[in-house]
Amino acid sequence: MDNVNVNSVIRQFLSLLPVNVMDRTLFDHYTKKLTVMKAVFIFVVAQMNQWSSYSEIEAHIRAQPELQHLLHLDSISGSQLSRSLNRLPTELPEWVFQQLAQRAKRRTATFGGISKTVGKLSIVDASSVPLPLRLGDWAQVSRKASSVKMHLRLVAASPDTVFPDAMVPTSGNVGDRACAVHLVVPSDTTYVMDRGYDDYKKMEAWSTDGIRFVMRLRDRAFTTVLEELPVEPEGRITRDTKVQMGRADRDDKKTLRLIEFRDEKGRRYRLVTSIWHLSAEDIAQIYKCRWWVELFFKWIKQHLSTVHVHSYKPQAIWNQLFLALITALLVQEVKASLSTRQTPWQLLKLMRVYLYLPWSSLEQEVHRPRRASKGKPPGAGQKPKSLRTTVGEFRPSKK
Repeated sequence: MDNVNVNSVIRQFLSLLPVNVMDRTLFDHYTKKLTVMKAVFIFVVAQMNQWSSYSEIEAHIRAQPELQHLLHLDSISGSQLSRSLNRLPTELPEWVFQQLAQRAKRRTATFGGISKTVGKLSIVDASSVPLPLRLGDWAQVSRKASSVKMHLRLVAASPDTVFPDAMVPTSGNVGDRACAVHLVVPSDTTYVMDRGYDDYKKMEAWSTDGIRFVMRLRDRAFTTVLEELPVEPEGRITRDTKVQMGRADRDDKKTLRLIEFRDEKGRRYRLVTSIWHLSAEDIAQIYKCRWWVELFFKWIKQHLSTVHVHSYKPQAIWNQLFLALITALLVQEVKASLSTRQTPWQLLKLMRVYLYLPWSSLEQEVHRPRRASKGKPPGAGQKPKSLRTTVGEFRPSKK
């Protein structure tokens, strides 16, 4: 093991986890080799490298002395990994995720949000992960489809800093409204939600509790208009009103604000909110930030291991989803520690390349000065295409 690097990138990365690889839990009473903590470390590394199967994880551990030394394992079989993920208590990865989310909140406590007037946002949405119908029959949503859902709360601490701080995994037939009670809680942020969360009673309860929210309404949602507020005649805001949700106008109902606007393509949006001190333009801008949660879902599905699940048992899938979020939070923590402007995806690619190399080599690469291209000078025409090979045929288009 002389080639083991004490201060490698993988060691620095895993040292950010609030657990120790050598810790043992009550679940390890009969375990001699692959303990719960070692399993957490292995599957976080698998998420980081997007290893999609047990056999791939097994091959990487067998081929890397650094990984073996870190885990105190010479080898591990795919069947052992499968049993480990299935028996891993979901409370542990959920606790690790919550600890990392709290660290992210402390790190961004002084951030001003998306603007001084709006502050921080908590964007709530859900994303589905499809399962094979036969193997995932416990999560069947229709005659032809099975799926699970990741109900997520994403904090926007600044225009370029977002991180998840709560997640509820469910089968695909659990509606968004049912999970809102776990994700929308009193806080100093503004909640942003799409049409799947429009529950009249919850809206009134949130308003009563002082929870600020901006939610898109379905077209069929009915409101009782109490007062029309003035709007700019030629602006994108077409309506600003005081309303009560539902048909009946009653004194015990909370008064909310309904804003209608059209985007750049002329599409109409109806937003209901409990915020009165901001302009209608600010409310519309808040809702446009909801797109950030869609980008985050896209990021973890493309660059981590969430689409191809390792197991089709509920507990194993819940564990895999939490481990993916843990990895995303760790990458953002590394990004903050390096004070780099590179995106999390750019940094993750570099970390994969330098995984078993010294941490200092990654720092040098991240902070390496890069020459900016001057680009094409103004007025320069397009260079004629040329073929520098005798293989193949090149025929310029007549157009």
